[in-house]
Amino acid sequence: MDRARSKPPSKRWVKYLADLAFFAILLVGRGSFADHYHVPSGSMEPTLQVGDRLAVDKSAYGLRIPLTHVWLTEKAPQRGDVVVFDSPADGNVLVKRLVGLPGDRIAFDGVNLILNGQRVPQGFTQEDARIEYLPGAPHPLHPEPDQGPPLRVVEVPPRHYLMLGDHRGNSADSRSFGFVPRENLLGRAVAVYYSPREGLSGSDRWWIPLRAVDGSESDPRLTR
Repeated sequence: MDRARSKPPSKRWVKYLADLAFFAILLVGRGSFADHYHVPSGSMEPTLQVGDRLAVDKSAYGLRIPLTHVWLTEKAPQRGDVVVFDSPADGNVLVKRLVGLPGDRIAFDGVNLILNGQRVPQGFTQEDARIEYLPGAPHPLHPEPDQGPPLRVVEVPPRHYLMLGDHRGNSADSRSFGFVPRENLLGRAVAVYYSPREGLSGSDRWWIPLRAVDGSESDPRLTR
């Protein structure tokens, strides 16, 4: 009787293999294609607020073996990307803006970013939001004028990147931990898929792109 009720071994193995395949697909998907990230600090204000939920494209810079820093294919990051990466100092997952590509000469005087000998211009919107016109990626900055500490002129080495927070007066970034190796990149944050920030309500809270496709100014919701 008991033998008749039990599942044939072959059917049990089919179920186990199906479950294993499901978890493998889930692992590969989150490790290589897409994931989400919860913003824990104010180092990227006003662009990212504490509690914002980010949609992260983990295939933006190529395909990576899940849970490793081994890249199978590579795509070049772009200046102005909001990047999720492992800190070279302690391995913690951070999110910052990529301002320096390999070969760039970068300096920061506490207020202005100097890129390859040229000061990156800043301006203000009609709502008094501060904007930095990083080439190809205009983006908000925290309105406080003093955003130190400064950074002396450095040249970004091959396969490394220089990262800064948009709230540079409240950001532990490349000024403290140095350049970020290519292998430490985890993905590009493409949008805030939900934000609890004040000034937004209803549908305004959902899906706020972090970079305009045509290189124009960023979504005005990011400055609220």
